[in-house]
Amino acid sequence: MLRVMIAIALMFASLCAPMRADAADPVLLDLSNAELVAAALRDAGYKAEIKTYPNGEKYIDSAVNGQGFSVNLDNCEAGKCVALQFTSWWKAEPLFTPALANEWNHNRRFLRVSLDKQGNLVEWLDFSVAGKLTKENFADVIDWYAAMDAELNKFLEEKRNAAKTGGAKK
Repeated sequence: MLRVMIAIALMFASLCAPMRADAADPVLLDLSNAELVAAALRDAGYKAEIKTYPNGEKYIDSAVNGQGFSVNLDNCEAGKCVALQFTSWWKAEPLFTPALANEWNHNRRFLRVSLDKQGNLVEWLDFSVAGKLTKENFADVIDWYAAMDAELNKFLEEKRNAAKTGGAKK
């Protein structure tokens, strides 16, 4: 947990540090629509297939850590979106309770989980893309999501193992 907190602090410190005058101009990404987000994901080495929800909204189907995730485009107006949400879910299990979600969320700031109406566990990471992101920053967001997704998988596996043995390991 300490390493995660240090990583977060370093991430924010690097975002707040002034750029050196001799630094190369960063590549800025416009991530305001599904086509641009899909292209940026592919450029970062991830699969990206644009799909459409029944309500007509586009989203991107991708994968990390061997599991699928969706990229939803939010706060859209006139074809321009200013927020993205990486999300994935697990089918309902007896283990998935509000207490489990609260335990996860209590110690994590960015990647959150909740239960939907069917009892499925949903994870999500929201972030703003207003005003463009650097290519490096977008790659960092994807890496951050992948790392936290792996941590959530480990957390769930520990909880499943504890439930099998009758223990309550945190």
